[in-house]
Amino acid sequence: MLVNNICYSYNNCNEFALSNINIQVKKGAVVCLLGHSGCGKSTILKLIAGIENPGSGSIVINDRLVASNKASVAIEERNIGLIFQHSALFPHKTVIENIIFAIKNLSKKEKYNIALEILKLLNIEKYENAYPHVLSGGQQQLVAIARVIAQNPDIVLLDEPFSNLDILLKRQIRQYILSLFKKKNIPVLMVTHDPQEPLEVADFIYVMRNGKIIQSGASSDIYNVPKADCVLQ
Repeated sequence: MLVNNICYSYNNCNEFALSNINIQVKKGAVVCLLGHSGCGKSTILKLIAGIENPGSGSIVINDRLVASNKASVAIEERNIGLIFQHSALFPHKTVIENIIFAIKNLSKKEKYNIALEILKLLNIEKYENAYPHVLSGGQQQLVAIARVIAQNPDIVLLDEPFSNLDILLKRQIRQYILSLFKKKNIPVLMVTHDPQEPLEVADFIYVMRNGKIIQSGASSDIYNVPKADCVLQ
């Protein structure tokens, strides 16, 4: 996935919310956007997902141009897996129905079998017929992750999806899920304001401040020679 020289402003105002953003996420890599709240991290995810359109520049996913200032591929046609702080499950569908919804072009039986295997992979198969409201926040996030795995996306976008979990559960789930995406060779772009998180999981880090990328590199480089001390405290 390539984000090429993206600029973006809210409501066509003259002041850029994002300026000259360049990001690369290779297959099987976990890349983190690190910075304080309001620096533009989540806006980048919205542009990649197709929720917003860039003012200039381009976005390429799996060698396909999906966004520029002249054209934009619809959200549902980008094959992007989105996981946010809140699980956004369908409340009227059971756990297994939520996962089946993400699987396309297969028979009912094949969809069910795939969904059940993913539930087993995450050790939540006993909630197969439960509705989201009876699950804990952590269990709901696991179902949301299961749905993304079932989708087999070209890229996964994570907007602080583990922040509402307790520390121990957060580390366990995060490490397990990211290793699953790595095994499937699916690129992951993760937003965080926690300076410890990229050090633990990221192959590459982009540090942001005020709508700009001010430093990028491997986690060891960022932490050994930081240009933004306040971000890493």
